[in-house]
Amino acid sequence: MIWNRRKFLTAAAAAAPVALTAPAIAQGKRTLQMVMSWPHDFPGLASIAYNFRDIVNELTDGQLTVNVAAAGELVAAFEVFDAVGSGAADCYHSTPVYLTGQWQPSVFFAQVPFGLTAVEHLGWMYHGGGQALQQKHFRDLFNILPFTAGQTGLQMAGWFNKEVNNLDDFRGLTIRLPGLGGEVMRRLGANAVLIPVQEIFPALQAGTIDATELQGPWLDSVNGLHQYTKFYYAPGWQEVNSAGEIGLNADVWDSLSPQHQAAVHRAIEATNAINTGEWAYYNAEFFRTLIEDHNVDVRSFPEDVIDALATTSAEVVAELATVDERGKEVYDSYMAYFPKALEYSVKTEVPFYQARARQLAAL
Repeated sequence: MIWNRRKFLTAAAAAAPVALTAPAIAQGKRTLQMVMSWPHDFPGLASIAYNFRDIVNELTDGQLTVNVAAAGELVAAFEVFDAVGSGAADCYHSTPVYLTGQWQPSVFFAQVPFGLTAVEHLGWMYHGGGQALQQKHFRDLFNILPFTAGQTGLQMAGWFNKEVNNLDDFRGLTIRLPGLGGEVMRRLGANAVLIPVQEIFPALQAGTIDATELQGPWLDSVNGLHQYTKFYYAPGWQEVNSAGEIGLNADVWDSLSPQHQAAVHRAIEATNAINTGEWAYYNAEFFRTLIEDHNVDVRSFPEDVIDALATTSAEVVAELATVDERGKEVYDSYMAYFPKALEYSVKTEVPFYQARARQLAAL
C-alpha cells in the first residue's frame, strides 16, 4: 500500500497565497523574492535563508539581492513550492518532505528513516547523482530547480507525554511526525499528523497531540517543547538527517546570467556548510541546558521497539520504488549507495563512538 501525506495533513498554515510582485530588475540589478516555510526567528532554519541572502549579495556586489518572506507573510508554509513553481515567487527555502503529497519519492532528498547521515547524504547528493536526479525530476514535475541546503544531522526521536516500554504504547498515540516516519508510526498503531513547525507548541499546550518530534535540543528548546512533555526519546530513527533545500523557479534560474547562476550555486553550498556546523554545535550546547537547567528525562527506546521501527521503515521505503518510473530511478540510485555507507559506518563509526563514549565519565 502506498501512503499519502494528505491522509494525515490535519493542519496547515491558513494564510492564503496573495499576489506577489514580479522580480525587480532595474539598472542591471535584480531582486529575487524568497518565501520560506518557517517564521523569521526560527534558528537553524530561517538562518539558512538569511545566510543565502547575505552571501548572494556579497558575491554579486549587490547586483543580485534576495528578499526573504516568512511563512504566512506571502504564502502559507506548505505552499512555497506551488508559489515558486508557478512564478508567483522566485525561490524558496523549505524541506522536500512538504512535497510528498504531490510526489512521494521527494523524501529521498530530505529524510529517510534509518537512512543516510548528514555527511552520507551529501555524499549521495553531490557525488552519487542524487542532486542531479532531484533537479531533473523537480524541473519536470514542479518547474523548480532545487539545491540541497541545510543538514540537521542526527535528530532526537521526540517528546512524549508517557513512557514507551513496548509497541503497545504507540497505539492511539497522536504524534506530530512528517514524512515516512509518520507512515511507519501509523502502521504501528499511532495517529501521525503533520502540522507546520510554528504550530507545534500550541498543539502540545492544547493537548491535541500527545507527542512530537521537531529536530533536536537547539530548536526544540527554543520552541519550549520541554514545557509540556515528560520524556525526550532517542535515537532519532525517523530523521537520521533532515535535509532542507533552496529551490528556484526553473525559468528564473534559466534567465540568470552564468555569473549569477554561479553565485547562487556557491552561495547555497556555503550556506549548507554553515548550517551543517550550526546544528552540531548548538544541539550539544542546548542538550546540556535541557539536562542541567530543566531536568529533562532522556530515554532510549527498547531494542524490540527499535527492531519493529527498523523493519517497518524498510518496508515503507521499498514501496516508494513502485510509485512510478521516476521514483524507481531515485530509489535505485539511493540504494546503490546506502548498503555501502551502512557497512562502512558499522565497521568504522560505530566502534569509534563506542570507544569515545568511555571518555564521558572522565570529563
